Amino acid sequence: MKRINILFGIFTILFLLFGIARPPVQAAGGKAISLAEALQMALANPYNLGAGKANVNLAEAQKQKAEAGRWPSLGLSTNYTMVGPYTTVEMLYISNPGIVGYTVLPSLKDVEAKGAYSTGLNLQFPVYMGGKLASAAEMTRLGLQTAEIDYQAGYQNLIYQVIQAYITVLKADGMVELSKEQVKLLQEHQRLIETNLRLGYATKNDLLETQIRVTQAELGVVKAEHGKKLALENLCNLLGIPPQEVVLTSRPKLGARTHLPGLEEVLRRAEEGSPELKKLETAVRLAEENLALSKKYWHPNLVMVGSYGTQNREQPTFEDAIWSFTLNLDWKFFDAGAGKAGIREAEANLQALQFQLAQVRDLLKLEVRQKYLAVTEAARVLALTELSRQQAAENYEFLKAKFELGAATNLELLSAQNTLNMALNDHLNAEYDYYLAVSALYKAMGETEKFMLEVSEDA
Repeated sequence: MKRINILFGIFTILFLLFGIARPPVQAAGGKAISLAEALQMALANPYNLGAGKANVNLAEAQKQKAEAGRWPSLGLSTNYTMVGPYTTVEMLYISNPGIVGYTVLPSLKDVEAKGAYSTGLNLQFPVYMGGKLASAAEMTRLGLQTAEIDYQAGYQNLIYQVIQAYITVLKADGMVELSKEQVKLLQEHQRLIETNLRLGYATKNDLLETQIRVTQAELGVVKAEHGKKLALENLCNLLGIPPQEVVLTSRPKLGARTHLPGLEEVLRRAEEGSPELKKLETAVRLAEENLALSKKYWHPNLVMVGSYGTQNREQPTFEDAIWSFTLNLDWKFFDAGAGKAGIREAEANLQALQFQLAQVRDLLKLEVRQKYLAVTEAARVLALTELSRQQAAENYEFLKAKFELGAATNLELLSAQNTLNMALNDHLNAEYDYYLAVSALYKAMGETEKFMLEVSEDA
C-alpha cells in the first residue's frame, strides 16, 4: 500500500506539471479539460478503482487477522443461570408400632428458584502448531501483495485508458475540423464554378461534379461528428461525468529529443515492470508456501488453555476464584492418506502455475515485440504522410494556379483537392496513431507514467 501511495504522489506531481506547462485554452461551447485534469477526474471516479482499493483493504485485514492468530487471546466471560421453581417428591419413612419395618409415603415439596453466577478469565495460547500459523500469516501477506499488484495494474490501466481516450477524441476532433474545412473549400469552389457557368467559362458538368464533391464532403462531416460523439462518450464514462461536449486543451507530442529504447532494453524493462508477471510470480510463491504448509499435516498441535474463575450465588466476583490450566495436544497418526493427497495436490498446483508463468513471460515478449514494431511502423508512416501532405499541398497550389489561368480543367483541380484532403487525413491519423502506439508500448512495459514524462508541448 505504501508503494501505491508513492505512485499516486508521483502521478499528482506529473499532472500538475503537465497542466502548468500548457497555457489555458478558452472553451467555446463546451467544458475545457486538459489531459492532467482528465487524469485527475478519472482517478477521482470511484467506479474506476474503488473495487481494487476495497480488495487491498480486505487483504490487509485478512493479513492482520492471520498474524493475530499467532498470539495469546484473553477474554472475560460471565453468565447467570437460574434453576426453578420446581416441585420435588420426597419419601417419608413412618415407623409402625409393634411391626418391624417402616411405611414409605411420598410427599410433594415446592422448591424456590435458585440462581448462580459463573465468572472467569480465559486464556488461550497456541504453544506449538507445527508452523501452520506462520505459513498462514505468510500466505495472507502474499495475498496482500497480490491485491496491491492488482490495484497497481488497474491504476496503470486507467491512466492508459484515459490517455488513449483523450488522444482518440483529439483525433476525432481533428477529423471533424478537416472535414469542415474541406466542405468550406469545396463550397467556395462551387460558387466560383456557378459564376463561371453564368459567364460561359464552365459547363454544367463542371457544376455537377463540384456539387457531388460537396455532398460527399458533407457526408464526411456527418461521419466524423458521429465518431467524435462515440469517442466523447467513452472519455466521459471514464471521467465519471454525463455525456457532454467538452473541449480538450492539451495537444500531447513527443519531444524532438525523445528516443525510444532499443528492443532488448524494452524487453528487459517489460519483464521487470509487467504487473501480470509480478502477480504470477507472487502466485508461485503462494503455491510454494501452500506446499510447505501441506507437508506439515502430520505435525502436532499443542494449545494451552488457562482459566481463572469461580461460581457464586450473589454477584459476579473473583473472591473464591481458582486457577486451572489445560494442555490440549492434537496429533494425527492416521488419516487414510488424506495428508499425502493434499501434498500431491499442492505440488500439481505449483507446477501448473510455473508453466503458466513461463507461458505468460513468452507471450509478454511477443506482445512487446509486436508493439515495438507497431511504433516503428507508425513512425515511418508518420514521416511518409508528412512528405505526402507537403507534395499534395504543392500539387494543389500548382493546379489551382493553372486552373485560374485556364490551363487545367475543373476535374483536375477537384482531383488535386481530393488528394490533398486524403493526405491531410492520413497525416492526422498517422500523428495520433503514433502517440497511441507509443503509449501502448509503455503500457506493455508497465511504465505508463514514463509516457507522461516523455510528453512535451513544444515538440
